[in-house]
Amino acid sequence: MRAVVTLMLGIVAVVLGNYWFNPYLPICRLPVEYSIDTFDERFGLSREEAENALLSAEVVWEKALGRDDVFTFVDKGGVRVSFIYDERQREAEAAERAREDLATRGDANDVLVELHRRLVEEYDAQAAEYENRLSNYEAELSRYNNDVERYNREGGAPPDVYEELERWRTSLENERLTLNGLSSELNDLAEQINSVGEKGNDLLGEYNERVNDFNDNFAHGHEYTQGDYRAKDINIYSFVSKEELTKVLAHELGHSLSIGHVEEPKALMYYLLKDQPSPIVLAEADIAAFNGACTGDFLTRLWGSVRTVYNSLII
Repeated sequence: MRAVVTLMLGIVAVVLGNYWFNPYLPICRLPVEYSIDTFDERFGLSREEAENALLSAEVVWEKALGRDDVFTFVDKGGVRVSFIYDERQREAEAAERAREDLATRGDANDVLVELHRRLVEEYDAQAAEYENRLSNYEAELSRYNNDVERYNREGGAPPDVYEELERWRTSLENERLTLNGLSSELNDLAEQINSVGEKGNDLLGEYNERVNDFNDNFAHGHEYTQGDYRAKDINIYSFVSKEELTKVLAHELGHSLSIGHVEEPKALMYYLLKDQPSPIVLAEADIAAFNGACTGDFLTRLWGSVRTVYNSLII
């Protein structure tokens, strides 16, 4: 009788100990009720938008599992979801501003690169035209000078030939002026190309420096510090988009189902928020974890724990 009482007390101690000290619930009870508790408007999010994000996070699970009884939103009680604004959100906002700055600078650099390409293309085309016209002009000028010299040796050109030579000279002079204009345009284009190239190099150098700074300060895979699940409470600390908020909420709701972290990097319940797909979907590892926590698999593991306690008590 004494052994039976001791056994029962041991089992109760194991169950209650798991219940109170395990960061996740020891038994998956469906549906999991949840509500919004503390809500800080400094996130720039309305309460209605927060509720919609929670419902979207709920759908991530229920759609993949093919059931609608996993979660239930209630006005009060259940798993309490709090939105707590602190330095984590300020850092996330700073990271987003830095990311937007990089995107703007990257776009500006792309514009300069495209402008440089077009200027070089235009310069090459005009330079080819200039060289071709210059070659023709020089050949034509040589023929003109030879004819003039020949007629001068012969005592002068007849009136009709003289008029033709004058028209020829005028045409050559116009071509010379045109070539001077093309040469000036080529010089201007060359200066523009050099200026754009220098600006592009400066911008690219600054852009690369800022990329390095961003990578040092922000760009790294990180644990779910945007939120956590503690003693039946979900706390949300940071997010930079509604999709990220939904992803974090879905992850923490997974913990409310007694699910811990899984080993698949693309799974929603992986400990790093990094490689999960967009839009958010459950991986096979997530579904397996749910089945292990909320079906007979979990009961089998619980019974195994009870047997372990039993064996330790009777030895």
